[in-house]
Amino acid sequence: MRLQDEAAALKGQNNVDDAETMLRTHNCKATAPRIAVLRALLRHGGALDIASLTKLAQSEVPDIHEATVYRTIGTLSDRGMVTHVHAGHGPSLVRLGGDHGLIALCRTCNCVTELPTATVERFILEAQEAIGFTLEPGHFALEGVCANCA
Repeated sequence: MRLQDEAAALKGQNNVDDAETMLRTHNCKATAPRIAVLRALLRHGGALDIASLTKLAQSEVPDIHEATVYRTIGTLSDRGMVTHVHAGHGPSLVRLGGDHGLIALCRTCNCVTELPTATVERFILEAQEAIGFTLEPGHFALEGVCANCA
């Protein structure tokens, strides 16, 4: 699955200390808020909502405001560095660009879990064989109930 490989490369080749270089590589000015937001995403390594991302970014820039994080995500999204996932009736989630795995969201506790790549690939293949439609997961989360809440 090509998109999963891109995500692995993005996560695997870059660490928190690479945030400034990554921004410049994508023709993006390396401001303190942008660096903080990108580092927070790299540290977290998965999808999270803006409020949680803001809290993580505040560990580097204590006075960063949620509105700044929203603007930063817009800029990083325009450059393909981050993507968003629609998560049911709750807030959208943000994750590193190239990460197009399928996410499961618990409607009870709101925990976010990424489905195993092999499971998603089997699902896509079976859907294609059954109805001739190639699914492209990643933009929407699946809702359900996690094992802890079941």
